[in-house]
Amino acid sequence: MSSMWKDQGMKRDSRFELLRIISMFMIIIFHFDYFGQKWRVPSIHSFWDYTLLSSYLSLGKLGVYLFIMITGYFVGNKTFPISKSLLKSCSIWLEAFYYSVGIYIVLSLTKLTTFSFGQLIKCALPFMTDQYWFVDAYLILLLLIPFINICLNQLSRRQFFYLVIVMSFLSSALTPIKSVIFSTEIQFGYILPAYLIGAYIKKYNIRIAFIKSKIIIIYLFTIICAAGCYQTGKTNYINVFFFGIPQLLLATLIFIEVTQERSFVNRYVNSIAKTVFASYLITDNLLVKGLLWNLPVFHNNRISMFQINAFGIVFVLALLMACSLIDYFRILLFSHVNINNIFTKFLSKVRSNL
Repeated sequence: MSSMWKDQGMKRDSRFELLRIISMFMIIIFHFDYFGQKWRVPSIHSFWDYTLLSSYLSLGKLGVYLFIMITGYFVGNKTFPISKSLLKSCSIWLEAFYYSVGIYIVLSLTKLTTFSFGQLIKCALPFMTDQYWFVDAYLILLLLIPFINICLNQLSRRQFFYLVIVMSFLSSALTPIKSVIFSTEIQFGYILPAYLIGAYIKKYNIRIAFIKSKIIIIYLFTIICAAGCYQTGKTNYINVFFFGIPQLLLATLIFIEVTQERSFVNRYVNSIAKTVFASYLITDNLLVKGLLWNLPVFHNNRISMFQINAFGIVFVLALLMACSLIDYFRILLFSHVNINNIFTKFLSKVRSNL
């Protein structure tokens, strides 16, 4: 997935490949906290522990936004043929299919889950059975990019900026307060603003001064406010700080900061980035998720919040490396299969019969 947006004939810019890895790390460490540590909420009472709990919970949507901004940055200002859109969608779907079915078969053989043909069919249709919300949303985005880009290329800068503001408000401001007039939390509408922002940054070469300090201030403000909500029992407002405008604003600033850094190429970074999407497909699999985040170490109340947070960083890094290694073998396994050629031949036959 990570190599699909590189310019033809050019090496991938490792700034963005490294950001891709970091964004996936953010998503998984959010899962670690959300599924493995939220049980601690009733048992902790100190503001410090609430702050530690909030420090990772604010990273999930931040990682998602950054991941999508990379796509918007490299694709949003280009003419994107429908055939290419279908090819990329097919590639993502096949990868999700591979892991969804493969994981189910492995868990069935090891008796960690009960086998049934009905469940196997469900795993074979990850796009239609809501197994991966991000894959669903991303596939919709890919299918619509040819038409979105046509519209974006017709906009003036002022119109483009207005579109970004409106879409950001409808998704990132309204969704966390349970408004579904535009999107629920896990739908296509939630990731669309990030795509638009990535395209806007590239098109107008946005630059911001003193950006690092702004990033730190907003992040600290976010987790302190969330901790305050926990401390005072105002938990109805927590989603605003975990899944809303602060994450979109932080992602925008971080992304601009990356574009302002000097470009470089590192083959190790690029190689890891090429496989990192597998870490999401493996760890967020419905069956794996239930096993992974219910390990006894994550539910030991004798381990302090500080200790478990430190352990979480090491554990998630190990997960990323293990999943990348698994995906490396998947790539080797299918290295002789050229999806592009197969898809091109299929399109040619379809066109000839029309």
